[in-house]
Amino acid sequence: MLVYIVIFTISLLGVWLADIFHDDRRLLVAFSLLALLPPILLAGFRDATVGTDMQVYILSTFERAVSAEQGFFEFIGFYEGDVELLYLLINYVAAQISDRPYLLLLLVHTLIMVPLYVTAMKWRPYLSPAMFMFVFYMIFFQESLSIVRQSIALSFSMLAFTYLLQKRYLWYVACSLLALGFHNTAVIALAFPMVYFAIAKLPPSRYYPYYIGVALAFVLLTMNLEGIVTWLIESGVLDYKYLKYTSALLGDFEPALGVTNLLVKIVMMAYFVAMILVYGADVLVKTFLALAVLDFVFSLSALIVQPLDRISLYFRLMSCLSVPYMLSNYPVSLSAAGREYRLPMTCAWGVLLFFYWFYVYMLGNYDDTADYQLSTSLFT
Repeated sequence: MLVYIVIFTISLLGVWLADIFHDDRRLLVAFSLLALLPPILLAGFRDATVGTDMQVYILSTFERAVSAEQGFFEFIGFYEGDVELLYLLINYVAAQISDRPYLLLLLVHTLIMVPLYVTAMKWRPYLSPAMFMFVFYMIFFQESLSIVRQSIALSFSMLAFTYLLQKRYLWYVACSLLALGFHNTAVIALAFPMVYFAIAKLPPSRYYPYYIGVALAFVLLTMNLEGIVTWLIESGVLDYKYLKYTSALLGDFEPALGVTNLLVKIVMMAYFVAMILVYGADVLVKTFLALAVLDFVFSLSALIVQPLDRISLYFRLMSCLSVPYMLSNYPVSLSAAGREYRLPMTCAWGVLLFFYWFYVYMLGNYDDTADYQLSTSLFT
């Protein structure tokens, strides 16, 4: 556990300093390296025992890339669409440089961390980039050590949404395509702009029947998702591999929704509702609330239709934006001796998220990442 805390602390210090000295190009680069290198190196030099998917597909895919004697097309032909093309490409490129897997892992986590960091910095006029990265470390970094393909897709999806709000549409399309190129579930991230523009054009206070109808349709879709996906597969629209994301029969995933996870989601939704009631809030806050509700619903639905919790990750990661945004723009302050203090609410969120990280990932050893060890290949 201590190694994670040290790495997170060094990285957050780098993010904080990069934010302060953002206008000085040389200092920005130096502190950005301080922010990014520690977590990338931590992930890149980890042992094969750190992360559940290391043995499932990460190492096996790389080993096949190393042994692919007839070239790239032979390598991708073996998977027949089961693994996304861009992920196979970075495996093949890394294998041409070295047969040591840590090069691949360094490259993978560079693709995870850099888009997130760029996203945090692009939002700096509206929130604290350090708080953005802190939320990421507490709720998702450990999982990124396992589900590397989807983690890359998640990062590029966040950056794509940011470019969309900036009206930089070509960059939005490019980042969305990159996300899809690493994991096809990134199509779920299309919900980000759909929710945002729906709330902007159709205010909930005036269109309650519309939202109730959408909610009911969503519930029906979720409850019958396995049958719908099966029909699409039988019709030739989807590949068979997509059934594992909805089926309880294949045994690839186990349903789970821990009490701590549930508590954090409920507190987050309650906080957003309270801020909307107090401040009236803007379109972004209402969007963040809607995405938090989707995260909650998909997580609950995963107990019935497996494993929709993997889909919920796209909505969960939006907490990296929503929580810092709320803390910066909708503060809850305490008054004492005629002065206002905003720090207690930030500290409260920090304690809650740290408790979540410690209880779920360290004590619970979720995704087998609590016992960190360096790769033995570094010393041979």
